[in-house]
Amino acid sequence: MSGSRLVSGSRVAVIGGGIAGAGLAASLLFNGRARGVALDVRVYSHGEPESVQPPVVLTPECRSRLAALGCRVPMEWRSLELRGVEILAQGRRELLPTPPGGLWVVDGWPQGLGGLAIVREAMVTAATAQGARFVHRHVDRVERQPPAPDAPAPVRDSGPLVVRAQGGGERFHAAALATGAGSSLGDSFFPGFRAAPTVAAVQARLRQGTSRLTLSPLARLWIAPLPTVDGLFLLPTLHSVYALAFGPAVTPADLCQVLMMAARDGLLEEGIEVTALETTRLPFGPGRSLVAPGQVVVGPAALGHPLQIGLSETLATCSRAAVGLLDGGLELAGLERRYVREGLAELMEDAAAGARSIAWLRRAGRRAPEAFLAARKRGSVGGVYSGGVLGLAAPTPLALLASARWAGLREVMGSWLRTAVEPVPATIPRLEPDLYYVVDDDDEAREAMTQLLESTGATVVSFADELALFCAVARRPPTAILLDVVLHWVDGLRLCEGLKQHPLTRHTRVVVMSGLNRPHVRQRALEAGAEAFLPKPVEPARLLRLLMGHEFTASASPPARVQESTLDEESGRYAS
Repeated sequence: MSGSRLVSGSRVAVIGGGIAGAGLAASLLFNGRARGVALDVRVYSHGEPESVQPPVVLTPECRSRLAALGCRVPMEWRSLELRGVEILAQGRRELLPTPPGGLWVVDGWPQGLGGLAIVREAMVTAATAQGARFVHRHVDRVERQPPAPDAPAPVRDSGPLVVRAQGGGERFHAAALATGAGSSLGDSFFPGFRAAPTVAAVQARLRQGTSRLTLSPLARLWIAPLPTVDGLFLLPTLHSVYALAFGPAVTPADLCQVLMMAARDGLLEEGIEVTALETTRLPFGPGRSLVAPGQVVVGPAALGHPLQIGLSETLATCSRAAVGLLDGGLELAGLERRYVREGLAELMEDAAAGARSIAWLRRAGRRAPEAFLAARKRGSVGGVYSGGVLGLAAPTPLALLASARWAGLREVMGSWLRTAVEPVPATIPRLEPDLYYVVDDDDEAREAMTQLLESTGATVVSFADELALFCAVARRPPTAILLDVVLHWVDGLRLCEGLKQHPLTRHTRVVVMSGLNRPHVRQRALEAGAEAFLPKPVEPARLLRLLMGHEFTASASPPARVQESTLDEESGRYAS
């Protein structure tokens, strides 16, 4: 070692084998070689594979940064080229167009890997070619233990940091954390470490019913579609749609409900279905205490916000951390100055502005799309790293924050002077008499219900997937919907609430069925807007009397005696 600098032979540990980890390893080796410094870089790569493989959007700057790190970006990666990003809020829409060649959607799912995995593999290959070594081991903690003066020379020269991984330990001169948003190491990386704050999110893959998209290749951002959802992204790929909902209390049920609303309003193709879904975390501003002597944090663990699309900020932190470590990164003052104050100042300011703008966009309501346009007009050029939102060079997060704040204040003041009027679709399809929809994930129950109704001469359409129901209701309103409580992605009670919250489906008759015949379930069904609650197995004569109008609905009649339900231990189902 030579003072505060890394020299040839110095050992660097990178914790996290994703795009940030591979990018930092490649950048360290590239910049070290340019300075005549040969480093020993080891990347600890371990993590559970995501069940939802996200695509990735590559901006022109992303492609340039990847190429500079030795990562080849072939034209075959481009599965789609986005024509723009559409912003939606309370029935209003505005389009932010993209220049030709601007935003590439990289994806191979479902035949191959998701776009994020494709880019990661290429980055790992590039880093390995430059000399990085990848180790599949989970890191538990990093300890600062300077070797004893009487230790053997190889130990004294191997560095003061000990990386503990699955029971073993190795010494390094520097260490970097690149594990993504919501890092679990915390103080185990270094005392006082504070990663970027995060917000809850749910992501899903929606499979297309057709071989190709027929809608325009537009990314969509729906602002505050539900009280619990701050935003919904819909990103088209060649054979699917990637959906991402975020908000402080968002749940998988919230995402499913918003997807059904999007299908109903024509934002998704007919015949689309959810094939994978999982929770995740997104960065929501800049982190604090991102450095210690010889230790740095990069990527989403350091900074970010949900309106970022692409990898520019992640790759920028990698290149700046590499320079910071090489230029005096073994001392706290030098690393703080070189990496944080000089390297990340602009990115951290944008991350804070992007996170704060989301709350104002929610307040702006129907004015939110206009806020994006107003912010775009304030300037068409971002910072030195093209730090716009949504993968665009403009608007910048700071410009968006100013416009969103003004739009939010105007909307709040305007709401005091007007009566809220709910937007109604321009055309409302006519109700089809004797058309019934049956929604049940049990094949036998669904078939029996279908045969019963068809025996009366009715037309019946059955659904095993609740997302498809909203597409159908929006285009062919039925006489009634028979809805099971236990469904695949979201319970029937939430589905009933969603139907009753929109003017297009508010007056559709809904009958809820459940094998769990309990008073609280019945009460929740009626509160959700159901016309009646029927215990399973459903009595055919009672169902027909109810649908034909010969029986009072459960909501209008005195509560019937509720039979106790028993749990069949073999099948795991409740039955009366």
